[in-house]
Amino acid sequence: MIINARVWKKELLRSADRLEKKSTQRRWTDQSAVMVEKDIMIGGYTIRKLMEAPGRLTDQTKQLRLPVISHRLIASMPPDWWTALDWSSLYDMDDPIEQNIDLRSFCNLIIHSFIFAFQGYLDDDGLAGVFVTSEYEREKSLFFIATVTLVEVFRAVGNDEVNVLTSVEMLKGDGS
Repeated sequence: MIINARVWKKELLRSADRLEKKSTQRRWTDQSAVMVEKDIMIGGYTIRKLMEAPGRLTDQTKQLRLPVISHRLIASMPPDWWTALDWSSLYDMDDPIEQNIDLRSFCNLIIHSFIFAFQGYLDDDGLAGVFVTSEYEREKSLFFIATVTLVEVFRAVGNDEVNVLTSVEMLKGDGS
C-alpha cells in the first residue's frame, strides 16, 4: 500500500528529468546505464503501485495510452535465456508497427522485462529509447519505447492530482 503518493510521484518527476538529460548525453559509463535502467524499472513499478492504490491516480491518468513501436517475432521459437542477447535477429526489425498500449501493459512490460536493451540515436550517443519485451509478450512482439514517451508518462503520473474521491457501496441481499 502506498501511504504517501506525493513522495513516489516526486521521484517519478526526478526520474523524468534524469531520463530527459540522458537523451542528449554523449559519454556513457556503466553507472549511467545502471541509473537509466533503475529509473525505468522503478518508474514502471511505481506507476503500477499507484494505479492499484485507491485514490492515488485519476481515472483519466489510469486510462493513458502510450505510443510504442512493436516488432513481431519472426524466429521459430521465442527468445530464451540462451538466445535473448541476439534479440534483434529474432524479431522483424524491418517492418515496425506503430501502436498504442495502455498504462498497465506498459508497466507490465517494464516490470516483467525479459529483454531490456538501450537504443541510442544514430547521429550521437543520446538515449533514443529502450527495446523491451516481457516474459509474457516475448512469444509475440518486441517493443520500442522512446525516451520522450518515458519522460511524458513519468511526468503525467508524477503531476497527477486527485481532487475528488467518490465511493460506491455495493448493496447485498434485499437491495436496501
